[in-house]
Amino acid sequence: MHTSWIDGHLDLACLSVEGRDILTPCEDPLSGCISIPDLLHSPMRVVFGTIFTAPNYDSPITTSSEYSNADEAFNAGKLQLDTYLMLEAQGLVTLQHQELMLPQHDDPLGIYLLMEGADPIRNPEDVIWWRRQGLRIVGLTWSRGTRYAGGNAQSSGLTSEGRELISALDEANIAHDVSHCSDASLEGVLECAKGTIVATHSNSRNILKEDNQRHLRDDHAREILRRGGIIGLNLYGPFLASGRRPTIQDCVDHILHFCTLAGNRRQVALGSDYDGGFTPQELPIGLEHPNRLHVLLEALADAGFSEEELQGFAHTNWLRCFGRNT
Repeated sequence: MHTSWIDGHLDLACLSVEGRDILTPCEDPLSGCISIPDLLHSPMRVVFGTIFTAPNYDSPITTSSEYSNADEAFNAGKLQLDTYLMLEAQGLVTLQHQELMLPQHDDPLGIYLLMEGADPIRNPEDVIWWRRQGLRIVGLTWSRGTRYAGGNAQSSGLTSEGRELISALDEANIAHDVSHCSDASLEGVLECAKGTIVATHSNSRNILKEDNQRHLRDDHAREILRRGGIIGLNLYGPFLASGRRPTIQDCVDHILHFCTLAGNRRQVALGSDYDGGFTPQELPIGLEHPNRLHVLLEALADAGFSEEELQGFAHTNWLRCFGRNT
């Protein structure tokens, strides 16, 4: 089943600054599946390319993505932005500065910029600068938390700085990603934000039967969906099934659950997080590479998805959300 894909979450620049040669195909299929050649030889046409940074206040900084203060966070984020700009200068990718678009088959890979952990935005005045660089979606926090919000490994919610940043993001028409929010932070975003809210790479807490804030509660998912947002399916194995390697059916179960909550099949898409701190051995059986995504569509077709709904999951649902001047 041939179609073009938009992936709502891929840590491409982070992989590069942390040492992966993303210009060379992944040689060991057990250790990695993401590089520019791997993506270009797959049906992926656009990825929400992250700027991912993480705070480290308790020990020496050990990676290019870590920081201990706001200026270091900005520099870490800028390093990843420069990676995307380097790839664009080489003609390998195109940063989509306005609306989300599906490139033609022979065009460069599209990059729609997503910030995962907002500390590289040093203050609300930074928002416009980042928007001019192409930033279109911001998640206030990663699991460890930021100056702006508690992460999924914490119980704290939004800070006063977080509320101010939400207002600045709304004013700049930058969307909100709640995938790594604590429950309290997520509820704060739902309360404060006026703009688009999505969960780029989150699965169902109900399906997993785990009390883990990394996964969406049904009431939170319903509200995101009620407000027109999209939920992106995360392919990390432990986020799909507990105690075993997941199957394609586990992916389908999460997708169908969110579709039931939405009352439609237009608000669930892909947010794979391929190679996002884990290897293909921890992906669902049969989905170890983005060139295998057709298997997921075949399973959704068997579950009753129409051709239009299959195209929606692959790319149209993300386009419907962001495919306009933002």
